[in-house]
Amino acid sequence: MRHKRKKLAGFIALVVALGLGYTASQSGTPTAAESAPQNSGSAQQAAPADGQAAAAAQQPAAGQQPARQAPAQGGAANAASELPDLAAFQPVAETAQLKLSVDSRSGHFRVEDKRSGAVWTSYPSPEDWPKETIQGTWRNNLRSPIIVEFIDMANHKSQPKLISFIEDKGAVEGFQKIDGGFKLTFDFKTSGFKIPVEVKLNGDAVETKVFDDGIEEGKLSLLNLKLYPMFGAAPSSGQEGYLFVPDGSGALIDFKENRTNDKSVYRESIYGNDASFFSESTDRLMPKIPVFGVKNGDKAMVAVMEGGEEYNKLFASPSGAYGVFNWITPELQYRIKFYQNTSRKANTGFYTYSKERFNGNERVTKYFLLNGEQSSYVGMASRYRQYLMETKGLKKLEVTGNKLPLFLDIVGADIKKGLVWDSYIEGTTTAQATEMVKRLYGLGIENMSIRYLGWQKGGYSSFGGLFPVDKRLGGNEGMKQFIRFADSLQIPVYLGVNYTINNNGKDSFSGRYEGMRNMAGQVLEYTSFANRELVTMVSPKYSEVILNKDLPDFKELGAKGLYFEDGIGRNLDSDFNNRYLSTRSETMKTQQRMLQSVKDTLGGVQVERPNIYTIGQANHLHRLDDDYSYDLFIDRPVPFLQISLHGLVTYTSDWANMRDQYRNEFLRSIEYGSYPSFIFTHAESEDMKGAFWIWYYSLNYRDWETMAVEEYQRYNEALGDVQNKFIVNHRNLAPKVFETTYEGGKRIIVNYDTAPYTGGGLNVPAQDFIVLTGGGGQ
Repeated sequence: MRHKRKKLAGFIALVVALGLGYTASQSGTPTAAESAPQNSGSAQQAAPADGQAAAAAQQPAAGQQPARQAPAQGGAANAASELPDLAAFQPVAETAQLKLSVDSRSGHFRVEDKRSGAVWTSYPSPEDWPKETIQGTWRNNLRSPIIVEFIDMANHKSQPKLISFIEDKGAVEGFQKIDGGFKLTFDFKTSGFKIPVEVKLNGDAVETKVFDDGIEEGKLSLLNLKLYPMFGAAPSSGQEGYLFVPDGSGALIDFKENRTNDKSVYRESIYGNDASFFSESTDRLMPKIPVFGVKNGDKAMVAVMEGGEEYNKLFASPSGAYGVFNWITPELQYRIKFYQNTSRKANTGFYTYSKERFNGNERVTKYFLLNGEQSSYVGMASRYRQYLMETKGLKKLEVTGNKLPLFLDIVGADIKKGLVWDSYIEGTTTAQATEMVKRLYGLGIENMSIRYLGWQKGGYSSFGGLFPVDKRLGGNEGMKQFIRFADSLQIPVYLGVNYTINNNGKDSFSGRYEGMRNMAGQVLEYTSFANRELVTMVSPKYSEVILNKDLPDFKELGAKGLYFEDGIGRNLDSDFNNRYLSTRSETMKTQQRMLQSVKDTLGGVQVERPNIYTIGQANHLHRLDDDYSYDLFIDRPVPFLQISLHGLVTYTSDWANMRDQYRNEFLRSIEYGSYPSFIFTHAESEDMKGAFWIWYYSLNYRDWETMAVEEYQRYNEALGDVQNKFIVNHRNLAPKVFETTYEGGKRIIVNYDTAPYTGGGLNVPAQDFIVLTGGGGQ
């Protein structure tokens, strides 16, 4: 089912694109930024608003430097004259690794990597620009240091329009050298925007910054901007390369020539869509990390968005979509479309944009420049790992012994809906959980980490008022006894919780007063994947109040931590409930505080399918993405997330007994360095049919215990002695054959093919893997 869904994702994205008349695969109506350009001089320019024609004719004021306009026609003959003059660049900063120079007239910059001699430019490379065939507006857009999208909010018929610094006849003002770089303001003379920015060097990184507080708007309202969008851009001809996007575990868009018939672009919100605003779902896996990258021949860079990244989208344009260059850039969002209701039932209304501008304070993008052997997705992930260690204080895991923990989810109970009344379905009582753990432990699975789900009164389908533990499962005393038993085996027990929805009105919850609201004031509801039931979403700040109230009860039970399912750490939404107003930034901080409170009180935090902002608090990432969205223009998945995180934090892929393609997904877990994971009940699987919220279809532990033991042994064979080792290399040896290398030289070769693989002195059985020690022996 999951495999079919992923294949469908690419098809849906294409259908949405065709139906809307543009090719971006993300939320919102078609905008100027997303309209496919023409490869001729017929491309339309964004029309100026009323009263702007006169402004366009104005000359720059004293101290301002106008941007150079494009000649009437592009092409190789005058390509050099379209780009900044090399003689105009003046050095402004230098580190041990990099040297920065700037053209104060255009606002563009150049960076020389002193380690390799490679040069990076914020504009199309002069050597490759003659290859560019696009004309008109988009030719100027590609040469501009900044592009903005805006709307005239005073005109209800106004549509979003895009304009670049050059098309707007902009001027640079306030240029100033600063310690480590320079700062300036891009003054859009026609549209009236002023955007203050800064560029600095920091070790091996170039840091660009937009000061949100300093942005000035005239009569028009800023929707988004792209700063130095062509930094690192390269055409497909002449070099091997790819764009890295954080789709699922990570994915590559290879440089390809002759993409002219494919106008698809990647445009996704960092940390997913905000439920309080409009979004067009394409079933795509949302970016969990604010990271992107480019490989161009023997050089590469990996970029990290920080400070307001929760308001950013990532925009990637393969060759053929907007010119012959492959380029990728943050798109800083300042307003998002929402549906304004004009009736109580919300069945009539109109789309508009938020009046207030999002404020991320200082929006920084750090571009880490790589060369040599580091010029690959492995090098990108390794540098991101270093970044996480430096900024989040992450350290290598402390492990004892060479046996992996098996992450075991135990389902307590759920309900089955009836015509008159609901029935209670016991999955696993606390006494039965003890029996299950004894059995698995006796079979050789001596290292486990347990998450007990559906323990609350009413079972898994009951959200709100968690305590006490349902007496039909053993009550509070039964849970204490089970946790004490697990403690005796040094097995931690985490209790599953969901503080983001409420369907029983407990915790003094009223949707009218404590429900999360969108920009239009409508109470938001969550749609259950299992049964399509609509459940009221809880204001994030109220969730924090309830969690803090419950923490002493969790501590009394002896729980070693909490496991946050399907909400905290995964979904990031603004809240317009006047009692609990919360911006997207504030919601992120609220979630981080909640996780930290649990960690401080109980000792541990586990999060399901989390965003990376949980990494400072969470000690385990459950069901981490290990696949991609199967888009038509994405070429191949890579384990970027796993390379970045292995050795720093434990993570699992999906539960083994829920796999769609059992053998392939087992092999992928081995290849990606995941930990083993199962979800079990004591009850027969047949008894759980009809459960309202538990959609999992094969749960009885006795049906799976033999397979669990066999898998556990094989996981330990491959990964037991590298739990705190970094992944230092990953490569494709042959079609369907991959090699993962760890510190110390241990290699794991996985063969997904139905035929054995022989090559380089290796012999890997079909649909299997082999392990090579540091010395090369099997």
